[in-house]
Amino acid sequence: MTLSTREADAAFADVVYADQQWVDAEFDALISASFSEPPAPPPPAPPRVPPQPGNPSPPSRQLPPGLAAVTYPATGPDHGRQRSPPAHPLAGRRAAAPAP
Repeated sequence: MTLSTREADAAFADVVYADQQWVDAEFDALISASFSEPPAPPPPAPPRVPPQPGNPSPPSRQLPPGLAAVTYPATGPDHGRQRSPPAHPLAGRRAAAPAP
């Protein structure tokens, strides 16, 4: 009797899953071997204290001098209007054809 790969895989899975206690024990052994202890908790966040009087506040994220923020859509004499998509090729032919 020759089994296809799919049939052999299904037969193997049936054997493995037939004993749920064995599957649970193997799973627990794998997990305990892989993870000896839970990960350490993250360190606590530093306290949020307002700055002392006389101390400058942290720098803000402003643009350096000389760089302006770009706004879209661009307008002005150097920018033309936005183009629309081309017309359907058959639409122009129908309009140009003489009426019967």
